[in-house]
Amino acid sequence: MTISVILVVAISLVALVGTLSLTGKSDSDYSAATRGNLLNLSYIYMGLVLVLTVGIIYFVIKLA
Repeated sequence: MTISVILVVAISLVALVGTLSLTGKSDSDYSAATRGNLLNLSYIYMGLVLVLTVGIIYFVIKLA
């Protein structure tokens, strides 16, 4: 049991050091790609809101 705990702690520390070492490196195209992805996601949500609104209105009219 003690060996397992030591292995888990050691692997966790190695993963933490690896993650922290990678956070210092940045990608120059990241902000442009993020902006495009957010725009596409916004379009998807707007379309979803439109479809759901039409569906709810249809359901309410059909129920009445």
